Amino acid sequence: MSNTEEDKTFPIKVEDEVYGPIDMNRIIADVKSGELTDKAKFWDGEDWVPVPILLNEDKWIDEEWINGPEMVVDEDGPPLNASSAWEDVTRKGRWVMIYGDHLVMEGGNLSMDDINQIIIGEPRSGGIPLSKLINVNFKDLEEHVEIKASSFHKMYEVYILKSYLSKEHSNELMKELKDTKVRITTE
Repeated sequence: MSNTEEDKTFPIKVEDEVYGPIDMNRIIADVKSGELTDKAKFWDGEDWVPVPILLNEDKWIDEEWINGPEMVVDEDGPPLNASSAWEDVTRKGRWVMIYGDHLVMEGGNLSMDDINQIIIGEPRSGGIPLSKLINVNFKDLEEHVEIKASSFHKMYEVYILKSYLSKEHSNELMKELKDTKVRITTE
């Protein structure tokens, strides 16, 4: 098996049982067909991550696999069925979400900052487990608040996911993060 084939396989955890590693395409097909619950988690090398994050990378929404009306994703809404979600005020389609025990910043068109992050090999979006957050910085700008979530990229390298929320939504996010004891900094 080549490195690229190995990179696309993940151990899967359903409740307390671990299976695999299983090919990413099979995981997606199994969730789509209903053979694998969308509550399953995959091991990303550091943490157990909910399978819907894998599904979101492929950007497909297929109503045939949706289990019920509570799972329907609104085209203008967040890309994940998150417990809390706030849309970026500067980039339509970009969302800040609390998804399980992850802070997720996802969606929106590419910006120049995104291209810079891609060039240096850092993620431009994605989920960070709340336990892996170094801190979340809230910078009050006149019209809105800049949110920067920091975590480790490699052993000693830090990366930042950035988004902009309204003042009201940033206060809601800050309250949720404080409740989970995430380190918050403000400017």
